[in-house]
Amino acid sequence: MPIGYEEYRITQNDPNITLTAGVANTESTIAKFICPDRTWFKIRPGDIFSLYAADSGATAIATTSVVKLIRTDPNLRMKKIIAQVDYTAVVEFQDRNKLYTLGQEISLKPKSQLLLAVTGNLAVSTSYLRFQLSCQMAYDMEAEF
Repeated sequence: MPIGYEEYRITQNDPNITLTAGVANTESTIAKFICPDRTWFKIRPGDIFSLYAADSGATAIATTSVVKLIRTDPNLRMKKIIAQVDYTAVVEFQDRNKLYTLGQEISLKPKSQLLLAVTGNLAVSTSYLRFQLSCQMAYDMEAEF
C-alpha cells in the first residue's frame, strides 16, 4: 500500500473537528479532532500550536487560563497530555519567535482523538474560537475518495 505524506494544519475549520462551548472555571473540551480512516497524523518536535479563545462578547480568556492538548484512544480510556500550558504561551499566531512549539513526537492513528481543553475564567464561545496545530499527515494513496 503506497503512503502519501503532506504538511497539514488542524484548525477550527477542519471537517474532522467538533467544537463545543466551554464552561467558565471548569476544564472543558472545546474542540475534538477524530483522525479519519486510512489516515495518520504525526505531531513532530518543532510543530506549532496557537489558540485564541474568547467569550460571546469577544473578551479573551485570562492569560493564566490553562490549555491542554490531549491524545486519546477511540474510547477515551487512555489519555496522554501532549501540552499543558498557560493561555499566554499559545495566543501568538504570527511572530515566529513567540509561537508555542511542541517538543515531543506524537502519532495519531485512525479513529484516535485529539482534544483541546481549556480551564478559563470565562465561558469560551465557539464563535470566537481560533486555533492551529501544524503536523504531518500520512494517508493510504489507494483509498477510494
